[in-house]
Amino acid sequence: CPEGYARRLPRGPILEFQVHYTPNGNATPDTPQLGLIWADGPPRHEVHTQGVFDMRFQIPPGAANHPVTGTWMFPTDARILAFMPHMHLRGKAARFELSAPFEDDRTVLDVPRYDFNWQLAYELAEPLAVPARTVMRVTGWFDNSAGNPANPDPTRTVRFGQQTHDEMMIGYVEYVAGH
Repeated sequence: CPEGYARRLPRGPILEFQVHYTPNGNATPDTPQLGLIWADGPPRHEVHTQGVFDMRFQIPPGAANHPVTGTWMFPTDARILAFMPHMHLRGKAARFELSAPFEDDRTVLDVPRYDFNWQLAYELAEPLAVPARTVMRVTGWFDNSAGNPANPDPTRTVRFGQQTHDEMMIGYVEYVAGH
């Protein structure tokens, strides 16, 4: 986080991390580590991360360009700091759009060639102010066809799941409340 920005970590928390491992036939040790930088005092801005998702989707067998959309509404005025799309092997494109009250819809991030191996956080050069009740719409497109060389099985219907051979459609947005 930039100077003056931080995430709240309450006293006595239990931290839970989700890491996707794909079996390769060999037992392999892993030693995850966590590094924390403690603020010297209260931050000026508390950073929040919100996942925008749909967990009920079904991607049909052979579908080469199947859209899945999730929405979430900002409860307060906010300033957006970053976006991060997350999909698995069939993910092919992602788009983040805003629908603000009394404004036209606008695209704020378009990733036309998503790649599971390049999951990036897209940090804004300047925070983007949005009013309360702005709707964030995230759409991911999936290629469940035989034409996708990363697709583990183009003959099956794919649903939300934790394994890499399943799929996810989550668009993360980082923001601070207020203008």
